Amino acid sequence: MADVPTKYFKGTTTTTVISTSTDIAAANFSNAPTATYDNTTDATLPYAPFALAMGEFPDWGGTPAQGSRVELWGLLKDTDGTDDDTDAPATTSPGGARFFGSWVITNADAFQRRTIIIDTFGCDKIDFYIKNGTAQNMNNDGGTSAVVKITPLALGVSV
Repeated sequence: MADVPTKYFKGTTTTTVISTSTDIAAANFSNAPTATYDNTTDATLPYAPFALAMGEFPDWGGTPAQGSRVELWGLLKDTDGTDDDTDAPATTSPGGARFFGSWVITNADAFQRRTIIIDTFGCDKIDFYIKNGTAQNMNNDGGTSAVVKITPLALGVSV
């Protein structure tokens, strides 16, 4: 049996799904997303089973605890072709959203950028939200914003 070289392939489109200058209190969710992630239209990887989720978090009301997390949640859209899942996250409740992953935060009251791989298998469109799982206020003001960008990702054969 021959070895088949595999690698990850990135899609051509990165979508900024969250860009908010509104502070997010400790244990609270972000407001409505900036854009819906559409997993059906990427030119090279439509219906990608995975995605890179890059989060940028500007600074904090105080130093967050080492290992605390910012969580990524999503509400599925067009689940049967037209209808959306219901109950978007609000304040501290996830509503009907599903958990997609989390970024580990270090104990620094400073800008932090993190990237995780999330499972988007079977998801056509998603409205993403973040939950500030630290015990500190996420300060998204003074010209800085919390940002989340999603890029389709798939495992394939390299020939």
